[in-house]
Amino acid sequence: MNEKPEDNKALDLSALDFGPSWARQGESKPQKKYSDKGERGESRRDGFKGKRREGGRPQRGDRDGRKFSNDRQGKGGHRPQRPKQAVATEGVAADIMPIEEGIDNLTKEISAAGRTYSVFELARVILGARERYKLVFRKEENGPELLQCKQDGAVYLTKAECLNHFREAEWLKEFYAAEEVEVEPPAGNFPSVAKCGFSDVLFGPPNYHAYNQNIVDLHQARFANMDIERYKSRIVVEKGEEAVNAWLETMKKKTQYRLVSDPEVLLEDEKAMIAHFEANLFSEVYHSTHRADVESQIAGKLLSPGLLALLKDTIADQRRYPGKLAPFLCRQLSGRHLAVFKWQGKLHCGPSRPHAIAEDVKLADRPAAMHQWTSENQGAGIDALWKALLPAEVTDEVKKEWFHDLHWMINQGYMVLLSDGHIYTSSAAKSGELKKKKEVKTDEGKVESEKSDEPDSK
Repeated sequence: MNEKPEDNKALDLSALDFGPSWARQGESKPQKKYSDKGERGESRRDGFKGKRREGGRPQRGDRDGRKFSNDRQGKGGHRPQRPKQAVATEGVAADIMPIEEGIDNLTKEISAAGRTYSVFELARVILGARERYKLVFRKEENGPELLQCKQDGAVYLTKAECLNHFREAEWLKEFYAAEEVEVEPPAGNFPSVAKCGFSDVLFGPPNYHAYNQNIVDLHQARFANMDIERYKSRIVVEKGEEAVNAWLETMKKKTQYRLVSDPEVLLEDEKAMIAHFEANLFSEVYHSTHRADVESQIAGKLLSPGLLALLKDTIADQRRYPGKLAPFLCRQLSGRHLAVFKWQGKLHCGPSRPHAIAEDVKLADRPAAMHQWTSENQGAGIDALWKALLPAEVTDEVKKEWFHDLHWMINQGYMVLLSDGHIYTSSAAKSGELKKKKEVKTDEGKVESEKSDEPDSK
């Protein structure tokens, strides 16, 4: 408790900069300098020796007499379209909830240190690390049902998304055992083989009877968010005997599935296995709910795209302004016997509410001395108080007695020690003159007060 304000690292938020790198103090990008005959001037006049338009500028795409192409261009010289980004699902709300263990530890630290913290400061500390909180998705009126997996906590909005998740899940083997068997490969004249341009999965020759169905199945399983025609445009066709033979080798083996709970049930392929799961086991693994709790660090593939977008938007919004998290945090802390109160117009949390000393209460010498000095030096640092009141040479035992008395004064609400190490008496709680403001000069030379972006509590 005898730390200097500038040495207190309990909740130092100065390093938590959520802004872009170009906006951070001291990280401005140095400007590149050019001499009169330097790099820039020479490249403009003499660097390009290719064809030039009128006015001396080189033609686009022609350097040193050689044509160059844009690697990002697709077929026909057109740049391929980027997939559309998912938007947050309507009819579903997301709330940030601090983990219970974290709130318990925070309560112990506040009680032990005897310091008072801004609730918004505490909220930003919690938001500073994703392991300190979780997300809660809630179905709103007329919103979609949430389907949550009992195995890994994944949350989706449709049965099709759940089935695709099941197809790729590690825990699938708990329900179905895969068995590889030898089969006869397809017979016919196959001049070429097609494969997925994204995953390299083989579809087979274009004249193979299951070719189109293979494309549809893979598209629905892994790339359902992409337009089917755009997906087909990325299919790669390889010609030659070597490519065909490689495909035929894969067709010599087939995977079938046996139900773990009843080995007599044998399913000939993955499609039959998925159909059996949907009809018989789906409700055992996925349950419909109006509320789904997920870890804030959940893998993106375990969420419906719209829910993942909602999660990211919610975290970003609360980091900018934790207006929703702060009231919830107040309820959690007050429920753990901490005091939540207004301190100079802002919500704060500490060991006790500020209380004036009753007229019939007579303080002992040490508490009276601390209270008297603080009332005459409102907002001074805790180190200044010890320097003024503690003798130059004092034993550790005496120091403990002073610290114990200060802690008692704080727990009684007679004095308030803020998280930055500044100390006040309870009478400063509503004093507008003692609000910490930073004076800044405008271009006109006027002096103004720099206001906090944290709103006054109502």
